[in-house]
Amino acid sequence: MAMAFHPDHSCLIGELHSRPHFAFGTPAILTHLAILPARNEAGLKPRVEALCQQFGQEGPNDDRHHSARLGALVMRWERHTEFESIAVIRPGASPGNDGCPLEELPDGWLDSLSGRIVSGARITVHPPDATPLKPRAGQNPVVGGLLLAGAAELCTDLRADERGFVHFHLGLRESVSAERTGRLVQRLIEVETYRMMALLGLPTARGLGPNLDGLENRLVDLVGRLGRTEDLTREQALLDELFDIAQSSEELLSAHAFRFSATAAYGRLVGDRLEELDERPTPGRQALSEFLSRRFEPALRTCQAIRDRQEDLSRRISRTADLARTRVDVALQKQNRSLLSSMARRARMQLRLQQTVEGLSVMAIGYYSIGILAYLLGGWIPSDALKLALSALAPVVLITIWWLLRRWRRRLDRDTPGGESPGS
Repeated sequence: MAMAFHPDHSCLIGELHSRPHFAFGTPAILTHLAILPARNEAGLKPRVEALCQQFGQEGPNDDRHHSARLGALVMRWERHTEFESIAVIRPGASPGNDGCPLEELPDGWLDSLSGRIVSGARITVHPPDATPLKPRAGQNPVVGGLLLAGAAELCTDLRADERGFVHFHLGLRESVSAERTGRLVQRLIEVETYRMMALLGLPTARGLGPNLDGLENRLVDLVGRLGRTEDLTREQALLDELFDIAQSSEELLSAHAFRFSATAAYGRLVGDRLEELDERPTPGRQALSEFLSRRFEPALRTCQAIRDRQEDLSRRISRTADLARTRVDVALQKQNRSLLSSMARRARMQLRLQQTVEGLSVMAIGYYSIGILAYLLGGWIPSDALKLALSALAPVVLITIWWLLRRWRRRLDRDTPGGESPGS
């Protein structure tokens, strides 16, 4: 039976396997780099492909991840939404070996990588009796705890060495399998990488503070002036200034919305990974999760506070714009009402003038009509009788002319939109 699957069916199935973890035993050293690729470039994939070919290995066919054995090293490349990562493992390395597996790659390959390194981590996996990490003078104390129900012990000072790597030491019992070790190391890598990616929003948040202060002060000043302004022209000028503030606010909001959204998302991922570690405190040492909650969470709250300020400023500007537009509309309605009142007065005056002219028209038309009747009847009726007849006919003629004019004007009013004029 032939079935038609969704075009993205294979992609959706593969998404569950897009982040495979390493499987390696003890001892081993892993170095991990998270790199923001340069714009308008293909990223790290072409360079990873060239490196694999140099060792006689097949290059990446998948656009998301690829693993290869490069001599004594194991390398993995991954493409994430915003960054790419390179991880290199040297199995069998002893805890006292300070060498970096990345340095064992061919000369010049690291220098050929484009972009900027956001995070560098070095994880040393060793037996639990090794004590490789001690507090450095003037630096943060060593933090960490027990993982995997006590089967593993983590310690780190979250300080970068002279090469930029943050060291994690993981003491494992022999009972921990290679698969379980790989999953644990993967979580540590993600904690460090997502922590640094989340903190990318902190400098942006600190830089936006003065800009938001300036816009908020401008808005407060404008609202004060708006309440004291009665002139329509000045109110329209204030409305133009308000639109300028709104434009500046929306530009800041649009330019940094992605960074703050990413910071919040990375922060949640860090919290999820720390919960998955299920860390238990060890006597005399602060747990990694507790340390990050005291040092990392405030940075996230700072970014969230700036984001909330931006959104609150946008809402305040919108309310102020509504208020200003309402004031302008009310002022325009007052002007229109005054103009309509003036037009109504002029219409009444024109109506009265029209009525006066109609009265004069009745007299003038009646005068000429009676004169015409006098000429028509003059040859048939004697002079004395004619005067008497005209005296009798004059009121009838005037009333008839007045009635005809009034009827004509009413018909004209009915044919005109708006009905009859006032006073008809």
